[in-house]
Amino acid sequence: MSDGGKNGRLVLHSRVSGKLAEIERLRGALAFLLEEIDSLLSWKRDAILARYARDIGHLEHALYRLEAAVAELRYRVAFLQAAINRGEAVTAACMTVLDSKVAAEFEKTRRETERREDDLRKAERYLDGPTLSPEDARELKALYRRLCKTYHPDVGGNESGSWRQRWALLQHAYRAGDLALLQALAEQADDSDQDPPGTPETLDAEIERLRSRIAAERDRVAGMVSSPPFSYEEKLRDRDWVSEKQQELKQAIAANEVRRDRFQELYDTLRPSSATVH
Repeated sequence: MSDGGKNGRLVLHSRVSGKLAEIERLRGALAFLLEEIDSLLSWKRDAILARYARDIGHLEHALYRLEAAVAELRYRVAFLQAAINRGEAVTAACMTVLDSKVAAEFEKTRRETERREDDLRKAERYLDGPTLSPEDARELKALYRRLCKTYHPDVGGNESGSWRQRWALLQHAYRAGDLALLQALAEQADDSDQDPPGTPETLDAEIERLRSRIAAERDRVAGMVSSPPFSYEEKLRDRDWVSEKQQELKQAIAANEVRRDRFQELYDTLRPSSATVH
């Protein structure tokens, strides 16, 4: 495993030192990919979603609400027309039954509307909130990559409870963009707690494990960046694409406003004159 060095210092065999150097290189590469994935899943995703909501999402939500209003009015008209075709009077009791059916039929739509509105509010708060400077963002990423090499369970960390807690805190600091907390945690980091070198065979196994994990994480990153919302990052920088998308949505909104007004007029002719306007 090693040769005796001067002053009793441990000197690693060249075979072992070379494998350890390769493991260190692979851990760095894996840490880079894991940081990229965490950035995609946290503040990078939030930033893309917030910009999308600002430029396009609010129009998509307006269209969704209009389409929901058209669907509800169509349902109301169909219900009342069917009652009239059966020779039934459209009474207050009939309207009560209709309101109950509408509430049940469109409950899922109501929940989806609330979710979308909550997302829009979150996006607005994100855009109005503090942001890291480019310099601080680079430091945050570099610190996290270094700490990944020590604490990430699949890179250099161990399975003890204290390490899991420390890793969870590091993830929280990074995903929250809390550079001060990450700096404080980095000052407490201790690389000496890592496992000592193993045999050439165990080191070979670790090299293969890291290479396999790196290949898997590269595929994962590629799949993520090619899918929404990450695939919209470049499009949102293209003002022509944004403008074209906005125009399409505005045209769809205008068309659905016409449909809503037509159904509303028809509904008003069918319901009792004393009924509450919906």
